[in-house]
Amino acid sequence: MKHMFLLKTILLITLPYFVFAQTDSTLSLNLKDAQTYAIENNLGLENSRLDIEAAEKKVWETTAIGLPQVSGKVDYQYIPGNIPTANFGADSTTMLLYNYILSSLSSEGYSPSQELEDKLNTPAEPFTLGTKNSTTYGITVSQLVFSGEYIVGLQASKTYLQISKLNHEKQELDLRANVLNSYISILILEDNLSIINSSLNNIESLVNETKKMNEQGFLESTDVDQLQISLNTLTNSRNTVQRQIDISYMLFKILLGTDLETKLVLNQDMNSIYDEIVGKSVNEGFDMANNVDYKMLDNQVKISELSLKREKTKYLPTISAFYNYQDKTNKAAFDFTIKHIIGVGLNMPIFSSFQRNAIVQQAKIEYQKSLNNQILLEKNLTTQAQQLRFNYQSAIEKYNVTQQNVDLSKNVFDNTTQKYKQGMVSSMDLTQANNTYLQSQSDNTNALFELFQTKIKLEKILNEL
Repeated sequence: MKHMFLLKTILLITLPYFVFAQTDSTLSLNLKDAQTYAIENNLGLENSRLDIEAAEKKVWETTAIGLPQVSGKVDYQYIPGNIPTANFGADSTTMLLYNYILSSLSSEGYSPSQELEDKLNTPAEPFTLGTKNSTTYGITVSQLVFSGEYIVGLQASKTYLQISKLNHEKQELDLRANVLNSYISILILEDNLSIINSSLNNIESLVNETKKMNEQGFLESTDVDQLQISLNTLTNSRNTVQRQIDISYMLFKILLGTDLETKLVLNQDMNSIYDEIVGKSVNEGFDMANNVDYKMLDNQVKISELSLKREKTKYLPTISAFYNYQDKTNKAAFDFTIKHIIGVGLNMPIFSSFQRNAIVQQAKIEYQKSLNNQILLEKNLTTQAQQLRFNYQSAIEKYNVTQQNVDLSKNVFDNTTQKYKQGMVSSMDLTQANNTYLQSQSDNTNALFELFQTKIKLEKILNEL
């Protein structure tokens, strides 16, 4: 009983981990789930989020330059050997000077008082000119009062933060598009594999029937060989497509940010994806300001403008203020340390041999270039949006035509197969009909993928993905 109780306890503890492991090893996703999963786990997008964090820290770093700065300082000193001394007694040079002055005054009839003579003749104790051990400590508080370069730099750091956020938005948009393309590519490859397998089954059945008819003398061996060639070609195509599917799944896992050992299950079929993507209407207008590439370039223009302002501010003075406190732990008899100091500094640029003017002119040129690039991008984006609308309409028409061709070639192949079984057509005719059917399937698949890609590009440029 004890062993049974222990076994049940272990199972209760470990069962959730087994369940989690099984759930974690298989990832079942529809199209929206795949996009959400990639946004949360893709490492490239995670780096762009870290870039935003770094830009936010940079804004605070720049802001802190204009806030009060406090620094402390401690110095310790030790004087080896004897410390020099001094006194103002009767034998000192100073007293000799005082006696000379008093004697001169006495000769002129200005005798000093007895009290003054007593004080001057009193011997004085010597004093040291320093201390053996001394620690000097102090604190300095500084504040930037005015700096045009600082003001512009703060604006630039905030603009760089906005660029980092737009870069993240662009990468997320690209990731959504890449997930769509990868998801659809895998489904199309799997549909191709299904078509090839179906054709393989049909051709293999015909090969077997043809061999029996050849053995009975109704058909020649060339008919068997011709069908066997088609069978071999289809088998090779099937193996190639299967390898493409395997590598596509691996690349898709990297894109999603999941482990390569995870089993992926795509639980949405092509028909529902067609309705979801192609069936969705597209905005007829084009809002330029909503395009992420335009927004990024617009911020680059702002950076160029701020760079020009920054160079112009170098003509302005920089004003700063400070307060300093300093004291010692051990002091000599005569100490001249000033404890409190308050000051203001002014740095005024006067003349730089027109160097600053040359830099400002260069900044003006770069700013004008950025404005020209913005105008050029506006024209290009408008043209691209219109071109993608035309391409999308052409892709729809092309897909509809290839879909009709698939149905027609399928009917031709089925009829030719029946005639071949009746001996009315040759194996060459049957092979030709099969190749035509497979080619129409391939054209239809390519047209479908082109249709999806064109629609995704159109939604991407309109920022509606």
